[in-house]
Order: sequence, then structure tokens, then C-alpha cells
Amino acid sequence: MQDSGKNIIIAGVGGQGILLFSNLLSKFYLKRGYHLKISDVIGLGQRGGGVESHFRYSAKPVLSPFIKAGDVDYVISFEQTETLRHLHALKEDGVLLTSTYELTSTSVNARLQKDLPECKTEMIKRSENTKFIIEPNAHKNLDFDINKMMNVVMLGYYAELRNYPHDEMIQIVRENVPAKFVEGNIKAYEMGSQIAREELVAEECVAIRC
Repeated sequence: MQDSGKNIIIAGVGGQGILLFSNLLSKFYLKRGYHLKISDVIGLGQRGGGVESHFRYSAKPVLSPFIKAGDVDYVISFEQTETLRHLHALKEDGVLLTSTYELTSTSVNARLQKDLPECKTEMIKRSENTKFIIEPNAHKNLDFDINKMMNVVMLGYYAELRNYPHDEMIQIVRENVPAKFVEGNIKAYEMGSQIAREELVAEECVAIRC
């Protein structure tokens, strides 16, 4: 085992594949012999509402599936508003992985509620936590829609960040997505790991590969 365990919140909106990401990651940690507790909060996810997964893996049995604010090692978020919603939960040395993708809520579109007054990406950048931000529009690919497959892109990014073996992760992807989507998902995974290799500085990599 590489570590004693981590607390992770995976967040986004309905349709972004939060539960698939959680499932793929759980397969990896189970193969590594870790104990797991996962709690999914779906809410109005089918209507584009927030979806989150509390994901805990540990070398010892995990008693509770829920993670209290301030105890989160990683927030992995596929949508900016959900990123801002969960920033407070990170430890002081916690790490944020996020996409700049934004889904404007129906209440804002209908002018029933005002949106935040400033750029969400800039608000996220002001966080004092270590953060890695993926801009989907900078990585568009003809083989797949990066916004629809950000979950697997982020899986590749996370695996590179943690120095996990990509061949194991890709095999898990291959075994757990429908056959007709396998190749697209593998390309998305490889894109995520490539983005991470290009963007991570050596000092940040060493600091969190524990």
C-alpha cells in the first residue's frame, strides 16, 4: 500500500458521471487491499442538480461513510459551482482538482436567482489549497466530448498526480464501461494523464505522492 488512506469528495452535477468515477476508483483501491466506505448524495441530479460522493479508503476498517468539513484530503469536482460549494471541506493541506466547466442553474436562467457576481474560476484560484484546474475548452478532442467525459479525464489526471499505474487503471476502465464506449473512455483517461504530466511541476508532484 502507498498510504494509510484518504478522504475524498467527488462532486459535480447530474449527468457528469460522478458515480462512475467513484465506482472505477473503488475497484482500484479494492484491488490494492484497502477498506472502503462510499456514500452518494444524488438529490436532484437527474435535473442537473448537485451530485456528490463521499469516498473514504483506508488501511484500517472505515467506520463512517461521511466526511466532516475540514477532514477532506481531495476535492475532485467536475463543475465550478460545486467546486465552490465544497472548498470549505478541505484540510489545510488538502488538494483540489477541478474543471472550469460551468452549468448555470435553472433558477439563474429563469432570473429567479442572481448568479455569483464574479468569475467562479477566479474565486477558486484564490483558494489557499493546492489546486489543479483543467480548462476543457483548451483540450477539445474530435474523438469524444471532454465535458461529457470529464469524469474519466479527471481519473487519468488524479492517477498521474498520485503516481498510480496507468495500466491498472485503464484495465479497470476497460472492464467497467459498456463495450461501445471503451475506446472513447480510454482516450479520455489518457488525455487526463497527459494534461497532468504537462502541467504539474516537480515540486507539487513530490509533495502529494505520499
